[in-house]
Order: sequence, then structure tokens, then C-alpha cells
Amino acid sequence: MTIADKLSRAAETDATFQRVGPDWIGKCLICNGPIAFDVKTGEGATLEHIRARGRGGTDDLDNLAVVHGRCNWEKGRRWDPKKRRSTADYDEFVARLLQKRADRWRAPEAAADSVHRGNGKS
Repeated sequence: MTIADKLSRAAETDATFQRVGPDWIGKCLICNGPIAFDVKTGEGATLEHIRARGRGGTDDLDNLAVVHGRCNWEKGRRWDPKKRRSTADYDEFVARLLQKRADRWRAPEAAADSVHRGNGKS
């Protein structure tokens, strides 16, 4: 599965996103600002592993989110294990993002239905 595919799957399960033509448009999980990306290429967004893979995170959909490149970079810089920030602080931050992701969760089947209704396809 490509990064663009993973981004699309994350967008399909995020209630802030809707499909508009060749793009997904919604909100960045980290800053909540507007974000859009091309379905085929993923251009315009980055894939966020809420719990970093290096800290035990997975590619499960509930651990993936669509974010701005700068937000992803800043999160990585701020929470780099070499910065000597406490594991408890990191876990608290990740828990807040996971809860935000859960609050925005939309079942994949419902997302597919809304995509078809929204763009006139059946």
C-alpha cells in the first residue's frame, strides 16, 4: 500500500474530511487547520503515525492521521527521544492525539457512502 493509499484510508475514517473531485479536504489532526491532498499522489499532506513507529506505533488506522508537513516535522522535532523529555509527557501527548482521532472517527463504510453521495456517483 502506498503512502497516498494510507492517507486516503486515514481521510476516509476522519469525519472532518470529504472527497471533492480529485482531493480529500479536511482538518489537520495536530493544528486543526485546513488541509487538502491529492488522492492519487498524496501531495499536500503527510501521513502521521500518532504513536511513532520507533516508539511502538503501528500502521493501524486508529494510529494514522492526515497532517501538514510542518506539523509532522515539528512533532518529530519536539518529541525526539534525544531531547530527554519524559516518557510520561510523550504518552500524555499521544493520548490526547489518539483521543482526538477517536472523536473524529468515521467508519470506512459510511465514508464510502458519503463520497458517492457527495460526488454524484452511485
